[in-house]
Amino acid sequence: MNKRKISLILILFIVLLPSLTFGGDVLPEPSYDFYVYDEAEIIDRDTEDYIININKDLYKKTGAQVVIATISSLENMDINYYATALFEKWQIGSREYDNGMLILIVPEERQLWIEVGYGLEGQFPDTRVKRIIDNFILPYFSEGEYSKGILAGFNQILLGLEEEYNITLDNYLEVDPPYYDEYSDGIGITMPRIFIIIGVLLFLFFDFKFFRGMITYSLLRGIGRGSRGFGGSYRGGRSSGGGGRSGGGGAGGRW
Repeated sequence: MNKRKISLILILFIVLLPSLTFGGDVLPEPSYDFYVYDEAEIIDRDTEDYIININKDLYKKTGAQVVIATISSLENMDINYYATALFEKWQIGSREYDNGMLILIVPEERQLWIEVGYGLEGQFPDTRVKRIIDNFILPYFSEGEYSKGILAGFNQILLGLEEEYNITLDNYLEVDPPYYDEYSDGIGITMPRIFIIIGVLLFLFFDFKFFRGMITYSLLRGIGRGSRGFGGSYRGGRSSGGGGRSGGGGAGGRW
């Protein structure tokens, strides 16, 4: 088998892998209101209304979107992979700036993940996201206070977005924050992410050593041709921003 055939097989494998991993029946469609998808039914109505309304104001001012999703099961997937796929499918954040965030919660499996779009990775590095999870969300989740934990974490994200865009968001729904340890820190890197990084490095090494980077260049050209233009989409009550690109930034936690 010559190098050209091997290259084509590798390209097909890389292109088809996401569809094999994340079937269309596994990932849900967004809710009618888009900003809150509560399959697990853990969010009270006041918190849900607050998240929806303040997101509308946030989107008008910045194009940013912060979506909350609760699901019953990960279907044996890694939560990082699931969150990234859902983030991309729902196109969270504006198409121009990729400034979306997704808070994914799986209460039955006691896991959550916050996915960060490309455009917000500077304001929300993994360590900051991990602190929000550990110091504001998990203390409430450990007591079964899901709405309070979501609200506390959501408000911390809003504060960061106000800093990023120099705006003021009105009508905050306050929640007493749990104890915050300013000296605590976290690492938003999980073992699956480490394996991904190692796999990518090995792929690049073998590609450039044996194929002179032909596979990598082909993939980059394909991405360039398939890039989206500006603008969002509106389908009934749904309002995705058309974004959804993430570099894998974010962090997770368990309780």
